[in-house]
Amino acid sequence: MRGLTRPGRRTAVAAVAALGVAGGTLLAVGLTDGEQPVAATGSPDPVAAATAAPPADEEPQPALPAGGTALPTPSSEVHVTVPALDLDLPLLPLTPRGGAINPPTLTAAYWIEPYGDPVGAAGEADNTLYLAAHSTGTGEYGFDPLMEADGGGSTLAAGDVVEVSTPEGTVSYTVERTERYAKGELPDATEVWEAAPGRLVLITCFQRGGGRASTENLVIFAES
Repeated sequence: MRGLTRPGRRTAVAAVAALGVAGGTLLAVGLTDGEQPVAATGSPDPVAAATAAPPADEEPQPALPAGGTALPTPSSEVHVTVPALDLDLPLLPLTPRGGAINPPTLTAAYWIEPYGDPVGAAGEADNTLYLAAHSTGTGEYGFDPLMEADGGGSTLAAGDVVEVSTPEGTVSYTVERTERYAKGELPDATEVWEAAPGRLVLITCFQRGGGRASTENLVIFAES
């Protein structure tokens, strides 16, 4: 079983996720020390694994398309859905490379390794499940539906349901709250990074509407 990731003091290493396309905004995601799980690569040091360059024979991730043009939607048996918003995105794993968490498409969400994995039943969870996706401010891609078109706030509120489905089953998470963090605050936000089996955290850049550059990150906390 994967060990729990617990927050410690902030390390000198931070993973940067280019999750907001409009305005070229960046989302800083902290990698913490303390008790850490074994990374998906098998390295005993997940920080080193997350920041190491990919092997020379490994095919690079596709670059984020310019101009808001989405790459073809990838196929996956794992999905995240928000029934109230008609949001349904395929879910794929994403291990940080070169210190960057950069989802390769606009049309999918990604669970961040080496934290929690999607599970078929709530009782199988052994860590927080983090899902990241791009937002563009157009309302068309990734986690765009999680934000009001005019930049007034999140479309999700306490009591709303987010579902994560796998071939083994579907887990329903109830939204507890939404928070917005100024750029650069996430690495020190210990309430985001604490290990809590059965917890779901959605992360994207908060789009303010009107084509204005994103200055905050939107984080949605939910529990199974």
